[in-house]
Amino acid sequence: MSLLKTLPILLTVAFSVNAAAQDNLKHHSFGVQGSLGTAEFKNSGSADNDIAQVYFHYNYAFDDIFSLELGVNSAQQYDDWKCERDDADKWSCKEKDLSLFDLNADKVEVRNLIIAGKAQYQLSQRNSLYGKLGAQFYDYKIKRRSTVLADDSGVGLYAEAGWQYRWDNGLGVDAGLKVMKMGELKVAGSTLGISYAF
Repeated sequence: MSLLKTLPILLTVAFSVNAAAQDNLKHHSFGVQGSLGTAEFKNSGSADNDIAQVYFHYNYAFDDIFSLELGVNSAQQYDDWKCERDDADKWSCKEKDLSLFDLNADKVEVRNLIIAGKAQYQLSQRNSLYGKLGAQFYDYKIKRRSTVLADDSGVGLYAEAGWQYRWDNGLGVDAGLKVMKMGELKVAGSTLGISYAF
């Protein structure tokens, strides 16, 4: 059989396989992600600035590789506790006195609206690696009690990379690392999330 006769057959088979894969594609997904990490303000370099984040997101998948993500993120410092055992073998715990970013601050509040492109690389039928890159519209305040020490809003970088696993019923889990640059404030941390695709 000549190449000219086999080429249309091969192209027909290739397009049929691609169309079948697209029919199985779940275009929409919703998810929630928790993150623990650190924050740095004006290159403070302090490792004690513990930040907890909650991120809600929606994804629209264009194909098996690329999707668009929209999300809302909220972050704040979480309290650190110190526990000690006394001579009577009893434990006592108390909250550590916070002094964030060498500013004598005790509270950080961050809000973000995120738009990002997402790409994934299939390792197997259910496992994949992913990467996200985009922009986030941020608003943050750093306070000492009710006094605002720093207040800023603008547009910054959002980046995340990790691993995800999705079952046939649409439920998925993911774990990764993310970084957000917000002017003089940088927040980074490890993530753990759950999502549903349909």
